[in-house]
Amino acid sequence: MWLSALNGFWQVLLAGLLLGSGLPVLCALGVKSIAWAHGDLPDRAANPAGKLVAGALFAVVLLAVLLGLSYIVAHGFGYTLVWNGMLPSFTHK
Repeated sequence: MWLSALNGFWQVLLAGLLLGSGLPVLCALGVKSIAWAHGDLPDRAANPAGKLVAGALFAVVLLAVLLGLSYIVAHGFGYTLVWNGMLPSFTHK
């Protein structure tokens, strides 16, 4: 009984760490990439690749937030979010 409880505990802990602190870390790395693009980091020259990296990181964060919001709104309207292949879709409960 204790082993099954610990098994569930580490899964919840891992999901919380990935989703709870993972997105703010990606956002912070995006801000640092913007500083890299403008040459605001000490001992670093400006690099235009920083804008591409920042855009990709901010896009991942934005998609995760939109997916979470759509999940909440869909359940409020009686739909559920299902994954059919690569893209999510909404179906009636």
